[in-house]
Amino acid sequence: MLKARIPIYMSMLLVLIALFVVGCDGPNNDDTKGKVMSLTGVLKSDFSNVNEIDVQFSDGNKFSVTDSKTIQDIVSRIKSIEVRETDSKGVGYLYFFDLKDGNQTYRLDSNLTFGGKNYESTNDNSKKLNDFILKLGRDRIPGLLPGVQ
Repeated sequence: MLKARIPIYMSMLLVLIALFVVGCDGPNNDDTKGKVMSLTGVLKSDFSNVNEIDVQFSDGNKFSVTDSKTIQDIVSRIKSIEVRETDSKGVGYLYFFDLKDGNQTYRLDSNLTFGGKNYESTNDNSKKLNDFILKLGRDRIPGLLPGVQ
């Protein structure tokens, strides 16, 4: 009778081991979860060679920034943003833009989603960047996103 149950026990043991291995998936190397970081640290760039920024709003309107003063204004705002990873996702986006930094292009959006991870701002500098981008857009595109303040 015991010999008949051994294969069942062995099968159950193998299933438990498999579930344990899959569930644990080794050590968690995600040291960024909950940690406050600079946005430039998350993106691993200091944006020192940005020569163009292409902005596209949620309604499809777009414009490009190529003058160095405006680029530096945007970059300095990006550098002041501090974030932490979060599980919550934003609903839609106000805009996204592509920063062309040398031979790299970085896509940033108003919801702070990068590389498949979601971040939340720990200061109000993200809102200041959003307000600045919206103002730039409205200066160039009259009537842009009239329902957004």
